[in-house]
Amino acid sequence: MKPLRSSFVYVILLLLPPLLIGQAQNQDFSIIVMPDVQNESQFYPQVLLAQTQWIANSQDALNIQAVLGLGDIVNNGSDNSQWANADAAYEVLDQAEIPYFLPIGNHDYDNLAPKARTAVGFNQWFGPQRYATYPWYLGNLNGSNENFYGVLTINGKQYLFLVLEFIPQDATLAWAASVVATNPDKEVFVVTHSFMYSDNTRVDQCDTQDINYDNYGDKQWSKFVSQYPNIDMVLSGHITNANGSRRVDLGVSGNLVNQIFANYQLLPNGGNGYLRVLTFHPASDTVDVKTYSPYLNLYKTDSGNQFTVNWHAPAITATTGTISGLVRDTVSCKPIAGAQITSGTASATTDSKGHYSLTLPGGNYTVGAASNLYVPMSQSAQANNGYSADTNFFMVAAPPPPCTLSTTSPSVTICTPTSNSTVPSPLTVAAGATDSLLVSTIQLFVDGIANTKQSGAVLNTSTPLTPGSHRITVQAQEITGLLFKQTLYVTAGSSGTSPCTLNTASPSVTICSPANNATVTSPLTVSAGTTDTNPVSIIQLYVDGSAKVTQNGGTLNGSVTLTAGTHKLTVQAKDSTGTVFKQTTYVTVH
Repeated sequence: MKPLRSSFVYVILLLLPPLLIGQAQNQDFSIIVMPDVQNESQFYPQVLLAQTQWIANSQDALNIQAVLGLGDIVNNGSDNSQWANADAAYEVLDQAEIPYFLPIGNHDYDNLAPKARTAVGFNQWFGPQRYATYPWYLGNLNGSNENFYGVLTINGKQYLFLVLEFIPQDATLAWAASVVATNPDKEVFVVTHSFMYSDNTRVDQCDTQDINYDNYGDKQWSKFVSQYPNIDMVLSGHITNANGSRRVDLGVSGNLVNQIFANYQLLPNGGNGYLRVLTFHPASDTVDVKTYSPYLNLYKTDSGNQFTVNWHAPAITATTGTISGLVRDTVSCKPIAGAQITSGTASATTDSKGHYSLTLPGGNYTVGAASNLYVPMSQSAQANNGYSADTNFFMVAAPPPPCTLSTTSPSVTICTPTSNSTVPSPLTVAAGATDSLLVSTIQLFVDGIANTKQSGAVLNTSTPLTPGSHRITVQAQEITGLLFKQTLYVTAGSSGTSPCTLNTASPSVTICSPANNATVTSPLTVSAGTTDTNPVSIIQLYVDGSAKVTQNGGTLNGSVTLTAGTHKLTVQAKDSTGTVFKQTTYVTVH
């Protein structure tokens, strides 16, 4: 039994708007979409009732087969007065015997706490018991209407309506997949609160501060929606910085999937009663979408609110498709401008908003993203002829350059060693490149002979040197093929030359670099020397207690790769008498 609803009585006489008269012909039918009615339920119940009363009055004229909510039935899932207002409005559809499917929104959870995933209020008013006598209601997940489905027969054909929770969990998507997979003969409409964003792309990890550790729109698409040939359409609301958006993609089986967002909750009167009328035309295989307010008796006729889409995939004559999306910092979500996006021979550079677009013949591709300040990455993407695939990159910042670089573009800055310095062997060389374009490689040359070559704009390496003067050159190459470089000269001391001024105590170890408690990058170069009245036979570098570098003699110059965080560095020496002595320092790696 449902809770007793409030004793509101409304008598509303509504005439069918002329624009919709004669719209339902032959096998045409309509589905009504009611976006986020939460403010109506709380503050303007008369507006919500006007909507459902109009739907009941228009049932025959428009051949209305179902009503689909988009979540957020109320503003607070623990407020029974709001639920009572919603119940009174939807009771009109019960009386008219019009099926309706209402997904849970973030506001519909108890105490406005969607992360807790408790929905006592929602299930009390719109749970399984409300639909128990309806033959079209076929099942739910774990006894809750946070996830449920039903089947309607329209024009002799069965359609499955699948309702999913706000930001579905993995277990939910597994259940949804089982429902769809066991009903391959039915076309599927997916209804959920959050899927599309306002910019005609699906919600991704940077678009909202919702439950992003579960499955936002992009993940729902890749894990579930795109994988099944009988899914036709996804409808969603939730986003408040626009009233509507839409996109169309092909699933992996070539099926067309319309993805449509609508939300009017911030308009006056809790949304001014605007709803969507989707009229399906089997003969032309199209869907007309109109936005109408029974409360105002007004239409929104701009292209974002009144349009026609293909229902199923038409014959395509195009020979190319588009892979496009945004490139952003995975932590800050800021757009990355100037990143190079490549796939085969196709390439693009992201604009100031981090957007890119590649035009390619239909097929599967590996798409790479690279930037001077970020770790390169790649992912697979599908180009469909005549369509655009939404493929975003979230890049991880590369370790910072080893010193402050010249701002001139293009240029190379050698951070260490300094010009005309006396250096130990092996010599550590650290450098970075500045370029407005992508730097593909950076390379060390010693006396004109090619040495270490590394990808990207940062070089950190070491090389042995014979005693004497040497020419050190670091050369970078940008993506256009342009080469640019810096050269300096150093003098290498004889074997065993100390890398800095050492402690005079005997025996002792002096760690020359890095300094204690320094913030460093990886790989890290460590140099040290010893003072001892006896010959030193061996010197070793330990990182967090594990031996990493061992060298003969009393000087150490070695490189080690470190993970991010704080590390303990110990340099330990042993002399000819067997005496062991050491020094310890700490560093923090970005």
